[in-house]
Amino acid sequence: MRGNIWADPTSFFSTPSDAAAVLRDLELPRIDQYLAALSDNSDIKLENLNRLSENTLVAMTGDDHLKTRRAIAPFFSKDGLKHWADILDAGVSHALAQLSAAPKPDLVTNFTIPLFLRVMPQMFGLKIDESEAHFRAIETVQRLTEPYLSVPTLRKLEHAVGLLIGAFPNPSAHQSPDQPETLIEYLYRRRSDLPAGLDARYLVLGILVGSNSATQSVAFALYGLLTGPPRNWQDAARPGWAERELPRLLSLYQSTRTLVRVAPEATTIAGCPFHKGQAAVVDIVKTNSCLRSDTKSGVRHMSFGSGAHKCPGSFLSEMVFAQSIPALARRFPSIVLNKEQCSFVQTPMMQAPTALPCETAQGSHRATSRLCDIRDTALAHEVVRDNDRFSPPQMTNYLSTLAQHSGRDLTIAVKISQNALFFMDGPRHEALRTAIGRRLGATRLQDWTDLADTAIADALDNLTRMPNPDLVTGFTDLLRQTVIAPILGVFPSDPSQFERLAPELQAVLEPWLSMRDLLAVQEKFNEAMALMTVPTAANCSLLSDLLAEPPEGFSTDDLKAVVLVLYGASFNLSHTLANILHLILSGPVEERANIETPDWISTRLEELIALCASPKYIYRMARADLELAGMAMKAGDTARLTLQAINRDRNPGALHLSFGQGMHRCVGAALSRLIIRRAIPAVFERFPNLSLVNQGQRYFPMSQTVALSALPCVLSS
Repeated sequence: MRGNIWADPTSFFSTPSDAAAVLRDLELPRIDQYLAALSDNSDIKLENLNRLSENTLVAMTGDDHLKTRRAIAPFFSKDGLKHWADILDAGVSHALAQLSAAPKPDLVTNFTIPLFLRVMPQMFGLKIDESEAHFRAIETVQRLTEPYLSVPTLRKLEHAVGLLIGAFPNPSAHQSPDQPETLIEYLYRRRSDLPAGLDARYLVLGILVGSNSATQSVAFALYGLLTGPPRNWQDAARPGWAERELPRLLSLYQSTRTLVRVAPEATTIAGCPFHKGQAAVVDIVKTNSCLRSDTKSGVRHMSFGSGAHKCPGSFLSEMVFAQSIPALARRFPSIVLNKEQCSFVQTPMMQAPTALPCETAQGSHRATSRLCDIRDTALAHEVVRDNDRFSPPQMTNYLSTLAQHSGRDLTIAVKISQNALFFMDGPRHEALRTAIGRRLGATRLQDWTDLADTAIADALDNLTRMPNPDLVTGFTDLLRQTVIAPILGVFPSDPSQFERLAPELQAVLEPWLSMRDLLAVQEKFNEAMALMTVPTAANCSLLSDLLAEPPEGFSTDDLKAVVLVLYGASFNLSHTLANILHLILSGPVEERANIETPDWISTRLEELIALCASPKYIYRMARADLELAGMAMKAGDTARLTLQAINRDRNPGALHLSFGQGMHRCVGAALSRLIIRRAIPAVFERFPNLSLVNQGQRYFPMSQTVALSALPCVLSS
């Protein structure tokens, strides 16, 4: 192989027939030949790695490869694996217990890794402790199939192989009658069927490290299931789920991204000439997408490859999926994934989650002595609609008391709280809501449609001018500036300086900030207030309307503060739209059929908002001592409504709480829906082949909001 084979993704094979031809007729890259060349041209000695490469399936060809595959086939057949079903079930139970007991549960650290370490070494015959050191060694050796590994990486592989090979017992016959025969014991019994001189320990080690892809793929599938519609997770707990959904799940969430093959001699594959040693890359993700669209072929995916080097552990992977995911869904039906904290590892050949932080709490409960965590839909609706028993956070009283006790000047912070709808209560709140509704209510949406459409088109033009297009910085964030700002009446005297300050305005949504953060917020808010101008008569806007007919008790500065707070809150629209684009573009391509039409978004709008709304919580405070679902609350105690759990708990078609409900329902809900409804079809009409840079998303570290900071994309492919 020569050059960077990953440099041109357009050269990858992705049609199923071409991919099958490449996988059938070309050979795997020969790590043994690469190591031999290194040894011949340097003093590098990699004895353990050489032994592994000589005895692993990925380096075998011809009769040796065929004999070895035939020898191991019965062990990895469906009938052979039945003997291990109880061991796998016990491993799943162990992993569930680990997840349940974890103080900060993570589906990788506390579920898929414990599952792998409890089951796979036992099945294959290694005697290792379930330590991070051994698991990291397995992960390291897993890179064996990657071409062009650097010398430092090869040295890490050498060390890891040495650590793991020492965990094998001496080959012997089956020793434990109460346990199934391990793979190393099985191979000892079948040693006459193996190629002469083959060291079964290294063969098994190669298979062991490859089997980690099964649990990595389970983790990837969990990410997909828990970020998608709740019905997918609910279905996973039902009988027969594996038979119904497993092929599709394996197609969508295999950790394999690409497979590489090399021409052993000059040849032609799928009409393409190859010279000896030339590499071909198969794009498994795109190939699988094509296969899902071709229902007549009967082939559902190529996640395990095809041809002579098809993964021998395909049935094992299916078994792990079929036993682990339903058990997890039944044990934790209301699990919530903290997607903004998830992380992935990726190489050109694979991708897998390295962290999937989650919340395993089932149902509403008391989180602290003064805080009740509300997680189920019915109770959440009861709280937000009951304005007699629950109020919004009483920030004005809190800040006034804090200023008095601390001696700090919090005048600006108090003004913010007095003019922030989500902290207001009583007649003043009602008067302001009524006035704002006259400008932003559903009956006025037609006034803003042309502005929204023009701004969306301009933002899409902006994407084409970006050398590295990003759907956050180049699209969703621009819409806040070009649609929301003029509608609200935000016309700052220094637009550049104002936009530098604007992200800080989001902090006004956070209750009970530390004194340090509180002082910083009021300083930034004061700077932004100083840049606010009074709109001219030509600039018809919310602020101009409010100034023309001010609600009783609101000064000009009050109304400017109201609009500034609303502008800070409007970041949630940008974040939610970005989250929706991320969800759509991360999902199956076939689910985007006709996405450029208004009907597509109209039938999915509420579900997308429920899944992707950026606010994490709604807060309410008990006005007096009360009892809520068996939880005693004192006056001033807080009910925290966890929206990600609540919105996933609702029945299909039921109201979600992304915009709240009752007296404090978001005044910008109708406008937000309008912009999302207009933006989604426009994006895909303009860029029908839009795709994401794989795992390129990044999030702001925000405690109250799920907010992407970057969503790099490719406009055509």
